[in-house]
Amino acid sequence: MATAARLAALPRRALLLLSGRALHTRRPAASQRATNSYVQGTVDIPLLNKTVGQCLDETAERFPDREAFVFVRDGVRKTFAQFKEEVDQAAAGLLALGLKKGDRLGMWGPNKYEWVLMQFATAQAGIILVSVNPAYQALELEFVIRKVGCKALVFPTQFKSQKYYDILKQSCPELENSSPGGIKSKRLPDLSVVIVVDSKLPGTFHMNDVMQAGDSSHVKQLRALQQTLSCNEPINIQFTSGTTGSPKGATLSHRNIVNNGNLIGMRLGITEQVAYGTTENSPVTFMGFPNDSIDRKTKTVGYIFPHTEAKIEDPETGKPVPLNTAGELQIRGYRVMLGYWDDPERTREVISDDKWYKTGDIASLDEHGYCSIIGRCKDMIIRGGENIYPAELEQFLHTHPKVEEVQVVGVKDSVMGEEVCACIRLRAGQNCTVEDIKAFCKGKMICSVLEQLVIRFDHRTAGVTTARGLDTLLLAGCVAVGFLFPDLPFQDPPVRRVCESVPAHRLGQGSEIQVERADGEAPSALSSGRQN
Repeated sequence: MATAARLAALPRRALLLLSGRALHTRRPAASQRATNSYVQGTVDIPLLNKTVGQCLDETAERFPDREAFVFVRDGVRKTFAQFKEEVDQAAAGLLALGLKKGDRLGMWGPNKYEWVLMQFATAQAGIILVSVNPAYQALELEFVIRKVGCKALVFPTQFKSQKYYDILKQSCPELENSSPGGIKSKRLPDLSVVIVVDSKLPGTFHMNDVMQAGDSSHVKQLRALQQTLSCNEPINIQFTSGTTGSPKGATLSHRNIVNNGNLIGMRLGITEQVAYGTTENSPVTFMGFPNDSIDRKTKTVGYIFPHTEAKIEDPETGKPVPLNTAGELQIRGYRVMLGYWDDPERTREVISDDKWYKTGDIASLDEHGYCSIIGRCKDMIIRGGENIYPAELEQFLHTHPKVEEVQVVGVKDSVMGEEVCACIRLRAGQNCTVEDIKAFCKGKMICSVLEQLVIRFDHRTAGVTTARGLDTLLLAGCVAVGFLFPDLPFQDPPVRRVCESVPAHRLGQGSEIQVERADGEAPSALSSGRQN
């Protein structure tokens, strides 16, 4: 949930950012000095046991004429009083369309006023908002809707090249011939209501229909329903990235979100801040203070939030690590999600019996409790028993004047277990050899990690026939490999998938291998040969 949207629902003390309460957390206590890789936030600020709707009601009552939102491009400005009135109207409208407490409503699209309106309307009505990635295509959308059982879906007609209605029809061809609210889809059996923000299309409601649907009976129903809502109930499902498989739906409660937003507001001080968090943690767990040094602002993600614990453990042994030592960051406290929606097995994988959430991030804590993020556990390369963190190597290689982009991955090796593989894209018009890279590294870092294998990643177009195809892989020499393909985003998963699937010794032998193409077409045999 967007921080700006959260702040809109905050009670008085979060809005008065320069009050004594806010100043109370402008810097960590000088006496708090860590002795190991564990830190706990202060507990002197009480947590709020309120729903998002209650916070909005309080804020609108106290500051009715203060601006809540401004969407300049759309020409939308709303005070808190106006916003609350429209939120209640939309919430009653959703009940009139047949949605009930606990139903899931997907919001699919870019930042618009209607997104925020639905965010708070669902919170008022006890409906669980599902945040759908605005870039999702048909298969991804279908997975999310089926996974959480969305009863309703809201989206605009189009954003940039995304034609949302047409994309939905690929998974729900029945939409076009359905009556609004009466969709019966074979592939999306839970979906019955589709709302289009800015137009009236077959099988859908226009947003104006929703705003006008509720009557006095639905308003009465809404008021009664709000009396039953608990701050510990789910309010939002946010899907994490699918880098380790299919996306997981992190389920957050009112208590997660209200307190995270409240404490962010108290620490924020109306300045830009560097912060750290994950979807599963509501999301912010560390944040800097306005008075922090430039060094801390640029090299750390800040200091732990109140009512929160953090520790660093060795990802292999599970034992605590000393200060300033890399390990897996774990978080415990009110902010940790309820779990992954309908996925108890994956929830158990990341939340321990004693409620520690394993972030999967490699981090370190200094003696003052400030946290630095180093990389991801799953990216860690284990070479001959030595833990190597790609992000550290990438940051160093970025300092080479000829390097435009770099990504470090591990490749299988029969002797060392894994070898280090640096994928490098050079700046336009620059030439560089493997020996140049090694010479640059010598005396500045552990050169042995780059001794065995360097992959040279060049931006060229010769010999490539598709926009995202991986057509040619030249295996050459004992250390250099060249990729030829156009305009491929550097962090694209196929790059990592190809590198990880090819044993290091084969990269040095010049043998023919099969590689799955990024564009889904049949794999092609990739010729290999020597290159000087």
